[in-house]
Amino acid sequence: MDKRRIAQIYLEEDNNCAETLLRAASEAYGLDVSPEDTRLIAAFGGGMGCGGTCGALAGALAVLGRVAIEGRAHATPGFGDRCAALVQRFERELGSRECDAIKARHFKDDGARCLHTVCAAADLLDDFLLELRGGQAEAAAPEAQAAPEAQAAPEAREVPADIPADADIARVKGRGFLHNKGTDRFNGRVITRAGRLTADELACIADAAGRFGNGNVALTTRLTVEVMGIPYAQIEPFCAALSAQGLKTGGTGSRVRPVVSCKGTTCRFGLIDTYALSDKLHELFYEGWYDVTLPHKFKIAVGGCPNNCVKPDLNDLGIVGARAPRFEQDACRGCKKCGLEAACPTGAVRRVDGRIRIDAAKCNSCGRCVGKCVFRLNDAAQGGYRIFIGGRWGRAGVPGRELSRVLCSEREALDAVRSALLLFRAYGNKGERFADTVTRIGFEEADRLILSGELLAREREILSLDVVGGASC
Repeated sequence: MDKRRIAQIYLEEDNNCAETLLRAASEAYGLDVSPEDTRLIAAFGGGMGCGGTCGALAGALAVLGRVAIEGRAHATPGFGDRCAALVQRFERELGSRECDAIKARHFKDDGARCLHTVCAAADLLDDFLLELRGGQAEAAAPEAQAAPEAQAAPEAREVPADIPADADIARVKGRGFLHNKGTDRFNGRVITRAGRLTADELACIADAAGRFGNGNVALTTRLTVEVMGIPYAQIEPFCAALSAQGLKTGGTGSRVRPVVSCKGTTCRFGLIDTYALSDKLHELFYEGWYDVTLPHKFKIAVGGCPNNCVKPDLNDLGIVGARAPRFEQDACRGCKKCGLEAACPTGAVRRVDGRIRIDAAKCNSCGRCVGKCVFRLNDAAQGGYRIFIGGRWGRAGVPGRELSRVLCSEREALDAVRSALLLFRAYGNKGERFADTVTRIGFEEADRLILSGELLAREREILSLDVVGGASC
């Protein structure tokens, strides 16, 4: 597309970025888009008026639809993949697909506004359509041909290497590299310690992202760091660079996933040291079970208190710190203003016949009432760990159910995690999440198997089973 004509449409004729891209492409490729038809794309300018998806990208996709669709979009093989590939190239070139983010980098206050972005999108579309047609670009309409001296010199552009074979994509996915569909690029997941990294580790990741990726880094909901846009050929050098700080990639496949936790006792409500516990879980089950295949992925989360900040009950297994009060009910003096009642956030503390009683069904062992009795009748408390199993979020999310008793020691909690994993490996079906396994065999039976310890006695036998995983990500 002619850069001078793009500038004329955008600046002199005062069209927005989406309208400009569509009109320039129509003239260059003979699409016969009328001024009235251009109005169909007008609302996409300015990121749909709210800083969302860039209007120039929307215009480019509209052109791709006009050129590449055969009959209907759903009946055109590979059309969705082509759209995704064009979007990913746009993101690599401009750093984002969002209008607000692109404007922060490329908007010019000298009157050019977003001309750079529109021209970059035009270049990307030209290259993409050239490749789509096997190297033969469609001839421009004669009346729209610009004189050679008016054509802007094309910028040198990197063309992505051939997309890796499916076997190679699957192989590196198992190491934590997720394929950017339609390209030779991957996002690499770097494992953290429940979201914690040292300054040196952060610097190492930033350096590797700039040298081997596209310079962008994202944080996942599982507290891993995802380095974006790594070419297939750069995966090994990227891993080697990370190893200088002892960092590794991973976090995919039918295995125990990296553990997440809240900040535990650094929070005023924290009842257990979540970081210390998550470190042990990481070592024992993420690293220690790394080569153990499960029927599906298995997610573990640790919460310091019932506030549920990291949603332990929406994980395959969740651990929540507990502090159950030991109130001396028979010695209660029936004060008219009770400190326990004022402190309880769940309404578990109530008056019965003039005396305070604690409703065990409502008490969530948060410990807020401990020490609040002026006569020191509630100073004692039992610390421990509440275990939830069979939770899952996503399109078919279900909350986990709590095991029938609170575990009093860390050792018991770790044994319960091991038992749950052994249960999943012994009774789970390929491709089945742990929530489905628990439902199928019955919660009461799962609860019994985990708390009885009998699965621990069968650990060697269960680990020798031939299990095929079914996780797709």
